[in-house]
Amino acid sequence: MENRRQFLQRALFGAAVAAVPGVAVANELHPAFLFHPLGPGADLGLGWSLTAIYPPHEGAITLTITHQSGRTVRIDACLLAGEPRGPASTALLDFIVMDGGDGSARMDESVGRVVRRLAAVAAENEGASLDRIARLAPHAERVWTFPESMAKASTTPRPTIASV
Repeated sequence: MENRRQFLQRALFGAAVAAVPGVAVANELHPAFLFHPLGPGADLGLGWSLTAIYPPHEGAITLTITHQSGRTVRIDACLLAGEPRGPASTALLDFIVMDGGDGSARMDESVGRVVRRLAAVAAENEGASLDRIARLAPHAERVWTFPESMAKASTTPRPTIASV
C-alpha cells in the first residue's frame, strides 16, 4: 500500500510532467534514449549483450540481455516507488529481473552487474525526457494490475503486446 509520501512523490512527478510545454505522452515513444549510447547488439561485458529494448507496455520498459552461452534474461524498468525492489535503480527507475521469483533467491552475479551498468547509463539519461518515463508504473502496481502477464514474464523475454 502506498504511503502518503509515495503518493505525493508520484503526484508531484505527474504534475511536473504535465507542466512541461509540448509534452505528448504516447505509447509509441521508444525508450532507447534512456540507454544511449547502448543499443541492441551492444556488448555489456561478462559475456552479456543487449538484445532488445521494447517500448513501454503494462507500465515498464522491457530489455532483454543474452549471454554468449545462449541464456536470455528479461529486465523490466519500472517507475521507482519507495525502496527499490530490483538489483539496481536510478532516481526514477527500478530495474526488476523478471525470473519468476519473489526477489529472495540469489541472483547470478554477472546478471546483477550488467543490470547495474544498464541502470547507471539510464541514470545519465533519464532527466532528458520525463514524459516518456511518465508511462511507467511501480512494479507492485504492475503485478496487481497485470497478474497473468507478470506470471508469464519469466519465460517470455519480450512483452506480449496485442497487435492492433
